Amino acid sequence: ELVEDPDAILRYGRNLLKMDAFGCTSRGQAHRAGLWVIKTELLETQTVDFTLGSQGLRHTPGDIIEICDNDYAGTLTGGRILSIDAASRTLTLDREVTLPETGTSTVNLINGSGKPVRVDITAHPAPDRIQVSALPDGVETYGVWGLSLPSLRRRLFRCVSIRENTDGTFAITAVQHVPEKEAIVDNGA
Repeated sequence: ELVEDPDAILRYGRNLLKMDAFGCTSRGQAHRAGLWVIKTELLETQTVDFTLGSQGLRHTPGDIIEICDNDYAGTLTGGRILSIDAASRTLTLDREVTLPETGTSTVNLINGSGKPVRVDITAHPAPDRIQVSALPDGVETYGVWGLSLPSLRRRLFRCVSIRENTDGTFAITAVQHVPEKEAIVDNGA
């Protein structure tokens, strides 16, 4: 089944790929498989590699992860918690952050069971402090934090490999993930 994307052909030229769709029993399935490959090539174009310690190793290949990249965002979006004031729900961060005057900013924290929890930022009392709407159980000093700002779109990636390095750290490779891709392939959305 021939599947084409006229706009992509105009932009990149004709790139022929022959593939076998195992288990395919209809032309519709074959068309969908071809369209899936085309949309993957057009939409999921970025790859990331990063290294982390064993305390950050919470994923397996195939998991979808959100990445806070200070360089990509052009602002400080992640780091470590230096201290926690549970009474006022105030976190002292390892760096100064700038929050927008409008829109809701949130912070992702790791709870006691190792899962990320997103909470609203209610106040910004100092450049390196934020006050949150709730303090998840098990949030610890020196735990990681990641900002979600209204001006930044979420960057999702699918983990494709995890390798252990000789120094006890782990190297992660992930490819960009577009959650709307299935709807685009199925419905042309």
